[in-house]
Amino acid sequence: MNKLLTAAIIFFTPFVLHAQQDRFGSGFTIKDEYFRIITGIFVLYLVITFLITIIKSILDFRLKSKMVDKGVPDTVVEQFLQPQSRDAKTQAIKAFLILAGIGLGLTVINFTIPMGIHSFAIMAFSIALSFLGYFFYIRRSEYKD
Repeated sequence: MNKLLTAAIIFFTPFVLHAQQDRFGSGFTIKDEYFRIITGIFVLYLVITFLITIIKSILDFRLKSKMVDKGVPDTVVEQFLQPQSRDAKTQAIKAFLILAGIGLGLTVINFTIPMGIHSFAIMAFSIALSFLGYFFYIRRSEYKD
């Protein structure tokens, strides 16, 4: 809850502190700086997540190699290997579905050119559909197991 509150404060602070008003035709206020800030945060998140994933993979490999060198039974090593491969697969599917939803939302927004609040609604619905698809994927994969 604390992380969510901190993220909300960081996200909404530029909107609250902005004293000037540049209005689009629909009366909705958006500045270019906000898009650059949000895009920068998103790219930073992707880079950090990528680096953490790479470091985690390297450290997991080293741990498993040491386990094999020490003579740990193969069943224990397999237990360490099994969740990681499935988790990586589900994370890849999740990333694909979310990015596909964002791409679909941006495509629909491109065809409905007047930018406004409906553009945010389109993006919200497309991302929500992506998460719904991910939910159905997880539920189907649980039934297989």
